[in-house]
Amino acid sequence: MKQLLRRFVQLLLPARCSACQRTGPDAICEQCSRELELVIPRYCMKCGRRRSTEYSSPDCAECHGLDIGVARSRSGYIYNELGRTLLADFKFNGNLAVGQELAERVLARIPTRAPRLFDEPGLVLDAILPVPLHPRRRRERRFNQSELLSRMLADHMRLPMRTDLLVRSRETETQVGLTQAQRRSNVSGAFDVSPRWQRRLTGQRFIVVDDLMTTGSTLAACARALRRRGADAVYGLTLFSTNPLVHPADRLAEDDFHNVPPPLI
Repeated sequence: MKQLLRRFVQLLLPARCSACQRTGPDAICEQCSRELELVIPRYCMKCGRRRSTEYSSPDCAECHGLDIGVARSRSGYIYNELGRTLLADFKFNGNLAVGQELAERVLARIPTRAPRLFDEPGLVLDAILPVPLHPRRRRERRFNQSELLSRMLADHMRLPMRTDLLVRSRETETQVGLTQAQRRSNVSGAFDVSPRWQRRLTGQRFIVVDDLMTTGSTLAACARALRRRGADAVYGLTLFSTNPLVHPADRLAEDDFHNVPPPLI
């Protein structure tokens, strides 16, 4: 039914590709979609970033010997120039069709069962949690992109999604120009568990969903807040992650659009 409704709307209002503006049936045309670089199947089993080798590995140079906050993380796409354009359109212009298409392409490639997704036999998860926005920022954008992604993942994995469990306890400053250590400090203590859930998390395991992982500081801060309230383990899943072969200075530039104000529409 959803597919029929979507096609009906497309007949009335033909879509344009978010990246190249060609008219067509989808929000991302076939030519541009070929430029999207999937992380799967060559990924680091710990932090989920793309590997330069032809095989997956238990960890990588990015995360070896480090506490990354989450038990394990996975990402859909490498954050290249096309990814930057598409994610900005989804996030700041409210182009939900772009977000939906990006998520659908990733979900078609990932397992529906947690043990296979995170390479951890016997893993049982309790819920999927979107990274929360501060109320002011949510009012500006009118939606939380992580919630849309979480809802689609929850349907795919047949798990509940909770939007009232993880909350943002304070508004954070811009991350632009900050070092990795400064970013970690900036989001430290920015998340907490809502009072109604604080005594109910013992032994539970969650997936925290976000749109983009650069340094991993946001996922780590969310995971620590949950574990502090009794969660047994927290896993991460993001739509995009930065390429580990990119120089750290370039990553700061890649993150600039996170703090661009929403367009006046």
